Amino acid sequence: MCVLPLMSLDHTRGPPAYDARMTDLASLSRRTNHLREASILRALTLKVNAFDDGINLGQGVCDLEMPGALRDAAIRSLTEDRATYTNFAGIKPLREQIIRRMRERYDLSYEMDEVVVTVGSSMAYTSTLMTLIDPGDEVILFEPFYPYHYTGALLAGATVRSIPLSLGDGGIQWDKLEGALCDRTRLIVLNTPSNPLGKVWTTDELDRLAALLDTSPAYIVTDEIYEDLVYDGREHVPPATRPGLYERTITISGLSKAYSITGWRLGWLAAPKALSGAIGPVFDVLAVCASRPLQHAAAAALAELPETYYTELRDGYSVRRRLLCDALRSGGFQVREPEGSYYVMADYTDRWGADTDPEDACFRLLDEARIAAIPATIFYAERPRPELRFQFAVEDTILEEVGRRLG
Repeated sequence: MCVLPLMSLDHTRGPPAYDARMTDLASLSRRTNHLREASILRALTLKVNAFDDGINLGQGVCDLEMPGALRDAAIRSLTEDRATYTNFAGIKPLREQIIRRMRERYDLSYEMDEVVVTVGSSMAYTSTLMTLIDPGDEVILFEPFYPYHYTGALLAGATVRSIPLSLGDGGIQWDKLEGALCDRTRLIVLNTPSNPLGKVWTTDELDRLAALLDTSPAYIVTDEIYEDLVYDGREHVPPATRPGLYERTITISGLSKAYSITGWRLGWLAAPKALSGAIGPVFDVLAVCASRPLQHAAAAALAELPETYYTELRDGYSVRRRLLCDALRSGGFQVREPEGSYYVMADYTDRWGADTDPEDACFRLLDEARIAAIPATIFYAERPRPELRFQFAVEDTILEEVGRRLG
């Protein structure tokens, strides 16, 4: 039986699920059925917040300070700029900076009308799904996956096929991927670096994917929101840079993680004009445009902040990664250090046993150490591994306290 992400069937742990008996009106759409159970994330957040000294390493809200240049530019826009709509694709200065960034970093060339600024990278993904997916089309995800990639595809009417990554090294199981490809495959979703595993796709893997898709009409959607957080000398390689992939790739990214502004909801997509020109009007219908002051702030920060800002950001996260991994190991967890992003998947077999349900493990951790994590349940379409996900986008002192509680 499929375990749906973001859900808890134990309603005693959180707010009640939607009850169709509460209304005499027409029934709700079947496409949203998977979204109407009580949220395990909400239940965990309520419980950790009930502790005076609770530590929330669950949802990756990125509770760090934003760059001053970004904040100052937002204030200038609020006090000096107009408050009207922008072009649905975004203001020209911001799209110019995105184009420059992709050209200078990755030698990728996009025109102004091939970039669309969106309300967070999630809206870029949703707009892409609504543009390319018809009911019954198939979307391929790599498991463990980002839950919104899964729930968003279901919401669009797609059938999701998940390909498990190899246990241990996170490698691609090419035989299973090849077996999943068919004439109904519409999209393959990549997340590099990935949430929750921290996998970084390599050049060799992307080239092998390009060869596998040589005769396939499928598109690639690549979520690169963690592109600035790649560790141990690894390189972030956008799929669109590889031969045979540019024309079929929609690249999604944003600034939520790099600038610690997850609540600002500002992202973008870049794709050849045949794709961006179709996706942009769909985003227009869904959201009209991204916030004007935040767009001006992002344009200024991208123009003003040097590359050293991003390398120092990465180095700081690398220290936090070590602090969290050391703390988890001291607490009896088995840890595979992430190659990128700011999450760690930790196996709790040695601490509580492999038969312990991931959601039960989360509540045990809260009871024992007043620390919140996320159960592996939401990252798998089928049976999850005995794992919890922890985020380390917090101050070093908090991670040091985690080490004291678990050690």
